[in-house]
Amino acid sequence: MGELENRLKAVLDGRTIKWLSDKTGINRNTITSYINGTVPPLDKAYAIARVLGVSVYDIWPQE
Repeated sequence: MGELENRLKAVLDGRTIKWLSDKTGINRNTITSYINGTVPPLDKAYAIARVLGVSVYDIWPQE
């Protein structure tokens, strides 16, 4: 769980949760839950990755 948290925080690279929420349309509380380790549905994961300019696997690696 901690590994997922660190990857999403690292990929945010100083940008705020509000910024990501505004860009993706995903609620800030929902994004916070992803930062805390909840794995998002695929559509949300792809939206986050697309806005951040990375692969979904950069944030949520395959196990």
